Amino acid sequence: MSIYKVLRKTERFGVSFRVCDSKDAGVGSCDQFLTELSLRDCSVYTQRAYAIGLAHFLSWLRASGGDPDRVTRQIVGSYITEFAQSAKQGAVGARGTQKPRQPRTINHRLSVLASYFEHCIRRDTEDGHGPWKGRINPASGNPLTEEPRHGMIGRDLPARQRQRDGFRRRIPRTLPKILEPAAIQKLIDSAGSYRDKAILTLLSRAGQRIGDWSPVAGRHGILGMELEDVDRKRRFITVRLKGARDQHRVPVTDDFWPIYEKYLRTERRAAPEVHAVWIASRKGQGKPLRYASFESALRYIGRKAGISVHPHLFRHTLAQGVLDTTGNIKVAQEILGHSHLSTTADLYLRVDQQAVVTALERAKAETGRAKKHHSWPSAKAAQYVFDYDDKTISELERTIAQASAIEPPGGDS
Repeated sequence: MSIYKVLRKTERFGVSFRVCDSKDAGVGSCDQFLTELSLRDCSVYTQRAYAIGLAHFLSWLRASGGDPDRVTRQIVGSYITEFAQSAKQGAVGARGTQKPRQPRTINHRLSVLASYFEHCIRRDTEDGHGPWKGRINPASGNPLTEEPRHGMIGRDLPARQRQRDGFRRRIPRTLPKILEPAAIQKLIDSAGSYRDKAILTLLSRAGQRIGDWSPVAGRHGILGMELEDVDRKRRFITVRLKGARDQHRVPVTDDFWPIYEKYLRTERRAAPEVHAVWIASRKGQGKPLRYASFESALRYIGRKAGISVHPHLFRHTLAQGVLDTTGNIKVAQEILGHSHLSTTADLYLRVDQQAVVTALERAKAETGRAKKHHSWPSAKAAQYVFDYDDKTISELERTIAQASAIEPPGGDS
């Protein structure tokens, strides 16, 4: 059982998180660090994830008999090793055979610790005293950096320096899974409501994140849209992006709009003050549809259609389709709403093994044709200025020999 826990507090200007012990006593350094994240305009999702990570580490440290002010590289290494091998927590846990955590999850937890210890080192170094003054960051092995800020306001992960050891896991370079067009249509046909049909169509045609409508974390993505975000006249929708909170406007294909109109006429039942596009139909009837409810509905649709699916597969499918048909990564970046082109390239510009095999076979065939139609010069041709073939060299030598035979002795004299 965890000794430390995360408490959420809803305030007038937003939501804050605290790491507390079993008696609800806060941890001063964690509170200061989480407050700093809030002041840097990090998303609520980021603040919550960092708080959970710190609570888990401090609980492990307490159970191991460690001192939070004397954490070393060896201690961080032991924690990361145990964390990597431990079972997943939450609603979707590992069942049956226990599987290790994914490399991205391990690296994110290491980033949480690196950011937290950097905060402690900076605080004590600036104050001129304290247990962390002048120390090397035990989670990264790096000295104090110049600026304690994210590469971009609201991004989930802070900018990192190169790690000095093997704590970080290598993330496999694989292409994201995608859905075939027939599978997408089968999922849409299997949906039992116009609301779910419209959402699935929008996911597959617009390439946006499913998002959420949360009173705690705010709203973003397709589930976070309000009625005014749907421009039926111009065939556009506007979604809020996760993290940076920018608005993103994207066009939608014509097949979405008839389904959307049917949903508005026959299924959407909400009070006038509720402006959410998508409305829950069961437990939260009349209220905005939340991610958990939609994800449950999608699992049911997937079982009915016999297809394993999650919402992000639609985004991957559209992005890969755009790159395959246009070859224009800038178009894919614009549709997906990535702030940096490198993000799109890192996710979707991969060379799979089949492409490598095909390229090698093609090169082999081209080389074979070149050998068949081209006479390569022999070593004898090296004495000439030009790379004559053997037949031309023989003709030249015969001509020279004939000229020498008819030339009178003494030459021009």
